[in-house]
Amino acid sequence: MNNDYPNCTYHGCDIVDTTNKILKIKQFTFSYGNVIEGLPYADNTFDFVNMRFFVYALRKEEWPIAFKEIIRVVKPGGMIQTTEFEFRLPEDTSSAVYKFVNAFMSVAISRGQDAQIALKLESLLSSNGSGSSVAKKLIWDALEITKSAMSYIGPTLGVNSQEDALVFLDDLKYGFTHTEYTFCAKSVSAKKL
Repeated sequence: MNNDYPNCTYHGCDIVDTTNKILKIKQFTFSYGNVIEGLPYADNTFDFVNMRFFVYALRKEEWPIAFKEIIRVVKPGGMIQTTEFEFRLPEDTSSAVYKFVNAFMSVAISRGQDAQIALKLESLLSSNGSGSSVAKKLIWDALEITKSAMSYIGPTLGVNSQEDALVFLDDLKYGFTHTEYTFCAKSVSAKKL
């Protein structure tokens, strides 16, 4: 993001300092804070807030509190982006993946967490004072990704000109706001032997 928007300032906030100590980004500031206890920022501070991967950090009853807090620090007309992952149990109940996912979900339930929160993000955001128009703006990220990938995926989509791309992006935006779909984030790690 820093490379795409070099004239912006960035603030990171967490209960522990997880910032990369090797990268030196001069327009970045880190603060300690807890979204449930209140973030260390004034009302209407930010144009854009990104909250991600809190699925196993918050209990069910804490989600509305977290959303009220991030809505508080976003400027009127600002953007909120939240991303969570969801595990789905595979059909093979004997697999290690099934056992792992089932254990993760069981632990989440025992701790009062909602392992399926990703499916509820839009309604949670809408019901906590942001209004449905802000919730619908969460598609911004997907549209930006599509724009940046258009030179690669455009030919497959039948998009051969800038005008075609604009028409497709309008159609995609309409589809995102009028089609029910599920987004699942995945992570892959590997160790070189």
